[in-house]
Amino acid sequence: MKISKQEQLIEYITDDLVSFIMEDFKIPIIEAIQWLYTSENIETGLYLESPSYVYGIYKSEKENGRIIQQEI
Repeated sequence: MKISKQEQLIEYITDDLVSFIMEDFKIPIIEAIQWLYTSENIETGLYLESPSYVYGIYKSEKENGRIIQQEI
């Protein structure tokens, strides 16, 4: 079964994001995956951005309880 380009991008970024969460919060992989998949980031299309950029948004969401749009 062939996966779409979008699915492939999500898979690649997910690996990095889970690693970042595990390292920063010192939690096991299962918990890190649960944290990520309950995040608003999954529905935003941010998989098109770099893992570091998306992780910064994720951390802000964890701290504030939601995604906050930063003013440019």
